[in-house]
Formats: sequence, C-alpha cells, structure tokens
Amino acid sequence: MPRKGEIALIVLCRLVVGAVFMVSGWAKAVDPWGFIFKVEEYIAVWGAHVPREVVLAGCVALSAIEFSTGLQIATGCFKRAAVWIAAAMMAFMLPLTVYIAIANPVSDCGCFGDFMHLSNTATLAKNIVITALIVLLIKYNRRLRGFYPAPVQWLVIVGALGYPLVLSFIGYQVQPVVDFRPFPLGSDIFHGAGADEATEELYVYEKGGQRSEFALDALPDSTWTFVETTGGSAGNAAIAVRDSEGDDVADDILDTDSDAAQAWLIITAPDVQFLSSARFLERLNSYFTSRGVEFIAIAAGSGAEEWRQLTRPEFDVYSAEDTALKELVRGDAALIYTRGGVIKWKSTLAAIDRRVADDCDTSHNFAEEVRPVDDGKTALALTGILVVYLLVVGLLGQSPKMLRAMGNLNRRLLSRFTKN
Repeated sequence: MPRKGEIALIVLCRLVVGAVFMVSGWAKAVDPWGFIFKVEEYIAVWGAHVPREVVLAGCVALSAIEFSTGLQIATGCFKRAAVWIAAAMMAFMLPLTVYIAIANPVSDCGCFGDFMHLSNTATLAKNIVITALIVLLIKYNRRLRGFYPAPVQWLVIVGALGYPLVLSFIGYQVQPVVDFRPFPLGSDIFHGAGADEATEELYVYEKGGQRSEFALDALPDSTWTFVETTGGSAGNAAIAVRDSEGDDVADDILDTDSDAAQAWLIITAPDVQFLSSARFLERLNSYFTSRGVEFIAIAAGSGAEEWRQLTRPEFDVYSAEDTALKELVRGDAALIYTRGGVIKWKSTLAAIDRRVADDCDTSHNFAEEVRPVDDGKTALALTGILVVYLLVVGLLGQSPKMLRAMGNLNRRLLSRFTKN
C-alpha cells in the first residue's frame, strides 16, 4: 500500500502529464490543417519532401495517440503501457526541442497549435519537466489503482481514440470546430476580431541562413523559405488583397452594407486547384449571382495569375499572401459567406454539396441555411458525448456482474488473438 506522500505524487504526475498530452493532442486534432502546415514547415526547413497524404496520416494518428495516451495516464488506465508510450514520444520530442531551441528553425514548435503559442525555449523547459514526471511515473505509477477497473479499460481507449479522430475528420473536411485564429465567425473578413485599425504585418523569409523582412507587396521569389510574420497582432490582423496591378483593394471590394451578402472563394493552393473544380466554380458563381450574392475569388500569391490564366473564370480573382489566407480559412480551397463584411460561415470547397449549384429556385439560397461547425456548439456536443461515454464506462466498471462479463470477453479475445 503506497504511503500518502507517494499517492499525492502519483496523482499529481498523472494529472499534469495527462493534461499536457490531452491538451496537446486535442489542439492538433481540432485543427489538422494547422498541424499539417507546421509539419510541412519543418520539412521545408530540412530540405525534404514528403507527400501531403503521408503528412496528413501522420498528423491525425499522432494527435489521436497523444490525446489517448494523456487520458489513459490521467485516469490510470494501462498504467505501464500508457506511461511507456508517453516516454517513447518524449524520447523523440525532447531531443527535437533541444535542436529547435538552439537552431531556431521555426518560431513556434506547434505543440499546442493556435490554442497556445510557446517560445522554443519555453517548449524545451516544458518537455524537460514532463519527461521528469514521466520518469517518476515509470517508477511509481503501478503502485496506485486507476479510476477504471481493468476489464473496462479498453472501452476508455475506444472513446479516447474516437474523439480526436472525429475532431480531425471535421477539421480537415469542413473547418476546425474551435477557431483560435484571428478571423473567427462574427469578425471582419479582412481585419479579424476586434480590429479597429489594421496594422501591416511584415513577412520574414530565409535563404542561405540569412533572414529578411518583406512587405506583402514585395515578397521574394520561391527560393526563399517563409519563417514567420512580424508586426501587427491577432487583434489587429489584416489581409491585404491585391489586384493585378498590385494595389490593395480589400476595402474597395468589401461591401459593408448590413444586408449585402458576398461569397468568397479562398484558394490557398492554386497549384492543386486548377481544372478539377473550374466547372463547379462557374456553376457556383452563377448560383450566387442569380440570387444577388457577389462571388469573388482570392488566390494565394503569385499562383493567382496562373490560376486565372488556366481556369479563365467569369468572376473577379484577386491575390493575397498565402500565409494570411491560411489564417483566414483552412483547406486548399474554401468558401466563406459574409453579410456586411462579417463572416457567417466557412467551409472547405470539398464539403460543399455540388448539387446545390444546380438548384433552379432563385428564391432559395442554401448559404443562409448552413450551420457553421466552428460556432462552439459542435465542439461542446462532441466533448459532452465523450464525457457521458466515460461516465457510463465508469458506471459499468462498478457492476460486479458486468466486470465478470467483460473479463470473460477480454480473455476470449486475448486467447483468439494469441492463437492467430
């Protein structure tokens, strides 16, 4: 029987380590696109090339494993396996954060996504503390029982893996269910949340070990690697939208009349959005214009002109810095619906049902019926389902009859698995 001091130490270590892993995994799962961009930023710095599909699979898997491991540690499930999984992850992350703190290849490690930004030094300090606590758990964790009895612990893993996977699916296919970026619902499409007066950001690029700052209208060529933005703030975030002459026309094309509706096609990756969606976009343009909604496209950087030349759209196409557009919306191509310049909903283009563009009833506008996934209700509902599920599993664990049944099931499954 552990002493009171050991019990307090074990509980403290479980809660701290579990909370850090859960928050980190949750933040990555909520915004898989943001995690993908961060990983691709590392890959670009190291001069490697990894297919987007591989990066996506790795990011989704890591966020799910991280959240699941944290929940298992916090609740005392699989006391030995969960702690060793966490130790294996830190065996990789700790040396990586040492390198990041020294070399500073990126400004933010991305451990907590846009939910929380830590300096590279702070990230290293955090990982040192977490690693030390994991070492203590390796030594003491098995001395204290967990919250769930052993026969039902695998049910905890089911919920702990399913929750982040659902978050990742929605975040990748539609939009993050929680938006921590400067342009949430209800904010101005070009000036973000709470911006009374926008301040221009400078963009830091690196080439051959040399870093330089550039204004939006004077960005370097593709041989330079983007590092970070400086100046401005989340509250004063602003996006400069350029016409073919390079002039900022954001205020000119934005209709701030309270009844004015506009549909904004945002293309963050023009190189992968050429002809495949061109016909659908023309139909979508016709759909909106027939209902009095202006349809406007904004494409990333220098790729805007090439995209315009290849698709030859009948609607206006402007350009903006790709990093700024990725802050505005997630996905290679997405649609934003505004009224009076205020964001009502966002969605990746892939999530828009292509059949809506064929609706001949001009009195009907599907855009007015879309319920955004990032209004907080979806996140609250999914989290509530997880909490209720875990409580039900806990109640099942209190029933002796259920424990015997689950124990017999576990033994049969284990026996079948070992025979195969």
